Amino acid sequence: MIKAYFEGRGQDIICNRARGVEAVTMHPIYFIQAQIAKTFLLIYRLAGLRIGSWLGSQLGFLLGKIARERKIADENLRLALPHLSEAERKEVLTKCWRQLGRVVGEFPHMKKIAREADSRVLIEGAEHVEAALPNGGPAIFLSGHFSNWEIMMLGIQRLVGDTGSIYRHANNPYMEAWVIKQRSSFMPAQIKKGRSGARTMIELLQKKTSLAVLVDQKLGRGDPIEFFGRPTKAPSASVKLARRFEVPVIPTVIMRREDAPDSTHFVQRFFPAIHVAKTDNMQADIDAAMRQIYDLLEQWITEKPEDWFWQHNRWK
Repeated sequence: MIKAYFEGRGQDIICNRARGVEAVTMHPIYFIQAQIAKTFLLIYRLAGLRIGSWLGSQLGFLLGKIARERKIADENLRLALPHLSEAERKEVLTKCWRQLGRVVGEFPHMKKIAREADSRVLIEGAEHVEAALPNGGPAIFLSGHFSNWEIMMLGIQRLVGDTGSIYRHANNPYMEAWVIKQRSSFMPAQIKKGRSGARTMIELLQKKTSLAVLVDQKLGRGDPIEFFGRPTKAPSASVKLARRFEVPVIPTVIMRREDAPDSTHFVQRFFPAIHVAKTDNMQADIDAAMRQIYDLLEQWITEKPEDWFWQHNRWK
């Protein structure tokens, strides 16, 4: 079910790009996965936000015992944070799987969370956004897959208004329409990755509309970078756009609050803007900005490793 869900939301755990569009559409396994996923999502919706989130965490705990991604997650954590003991890694990953389940359990309640955003999402660091945009105008907000990353849009839009959000198209066509509809209540401008999406991003920036992008996943054609001391590639298109249009890059991260009544309350932190240099060496400018962003990602992950999405093959 969790694989079906993540294919549906467009950030799938296992991305199979080899199949053609028609083959994917016709594949019966996707229909079956979608029906299973929708059954769970209906249960979570009927249970209410608080219990639905808790039920999701129980499913996440179970999947952490049987899903094949558990080995990927454990190896990623072992190599990225070698100072953790085996017992500490086990505890982090247990919380991480529960966290991932909560994302699923909360998804049917995103409209409610959006309505109650003022009380459910505590904002810290709004002054950094104000300092970066004293006269308004667009910015590019960058983050990663922390906590319930979908909720990140609520804090951004509270500060700067409607914002374009980038997403990867779903492998599962039966789920994609459902997910897009759910997101529409808090993501008015959803931008599919690809050439058409790149044109849309440019158009939005020209119209002074901000963008929000997650940059912590591996991209086959991304720029080389070290992440926790290991070589990988990173998606840098958003930073290139920031340089081209001379707009600030504002890092942000969302975590679950530990001082709240329950786990469906969050804190979203904004950090000082990164201004991408514009010298004669474009690649050096991009690399320097990406290094700053990835240093922050490493900092956030080290502080709360259980809140990050370890289950994808980041260093493949």
